[in-house]
Amino acid sequence: MPTTPPDIPAPGPPRFDDAAGAWLLTRYADVLAALHHPLLTAGAAWGGTDLDRAVHLNFRSQSAAAAAGMLDERLSQMALLADGMAGTLPQDRPVDLAGELAQPWSLQLACSLSGPSGGAQRMAALSAGIFAAAAEPLDAALRARAEQSTLELAAMFSGPLAAFHLQAFIALSQTLPCFLANAWLALLHDPENAALLGGQPQLMPAAIEELLRHSGPARAQFRRATADVELGGAIIPGGSRVALMLAAANRDPQHFSRPDTLDFHRPAPRHLAFGDGRHACIGAPVVRAAAAAATAAFIRHFAGARLARPVEWRGGFAICAPASLFVSRQSPDPGSERAR
Repeated sequence: MPTTPPDIPAPGPPRFDDAAGAWLLTRYADVLAALHHPLLTAGAAWGGTDLDRAVHLNFRSQSAAAAAGMLDERLSQMALLADGMAGTLPQDRPVDLAGELAQPWSLQLACSLSGPSGGAQRMAALSAGIFAAAAEPLDAALRARAEQSTLELAAMFSGPLAAFHLQAFIALSQTLPCFLANAWLALLHDPENAALLGGQPQLMPAAIEELLRHSGPARAQFRRATADVELGGAIIPGGSRVALMLAAANRDPQHFSRPDTLDFHRPAPRHLAFGDGRHACIGAPVVRAAAAAATAAFIRHFAGARLARPVEWRGGFAICAPASLFVSRQSPDPGSERAR
């Protein structure tokens, strides 16, 4: 596994990248325009097709209602589960916050909320393969294996919203722990903001939005132009693949002041970590609530922790996050003991 994440490209004019085989959009304004452009399709980016618009809107409406139901039913359980798991981790050795907290907690959450019929470990292995292809979509072999994994995993869900529950399971079991690991690493590097969040827990909603902007794991989404498209002063020929570089857009200094700095008081952030428009993440409210619950547990039990080993990374061009996040605590936290 790599010891450093791929660089986030500096925002600039649209350009064709030979290695990606795609036009790269890196500026916030260009990426936002592309997310709403009717001639840039998501389903056809890798050879598929887009759903009929009416069918797509109906699916999104029903799925959004299902996501809201998940949130209403399980918010308190999510917080208790995260706090309980964090509170039982040992204090006399380095703890891998990715492998021992973010990943197992997210898997339990995914199984609880999406109601699959298969075994958790097999489903986790299948979803990990699907995630690997999403993280590195330029790898044709990964995409081919992911197609088979998707078929097997899809068979474990039933009902009219089976497709939504499949997507939710993959997002919660794979993408959510990636975001948590990225966010917690950012807080470990910024103990002042971690302490601020511990002293002012009412800042958590704003902190999650800022962490999504600064440390969201999704770096790129792909589209295909169905006809010639003009964006950012460039003409993108019809049939071209287009990479919407979300992480670069979220660090665009033309839209965000001091973009590389965490600012929990940043005015009205409108990040693109969940995309935007008709293909924006349906489960964003669930991810926000889950991330807030887990991060509150991280702050409560790992305030003052320090990195104990070099970070190893997983993912690639489109999604990237720590595969391991080993930290050490110097001594037990009396506040954590009282909280338990």
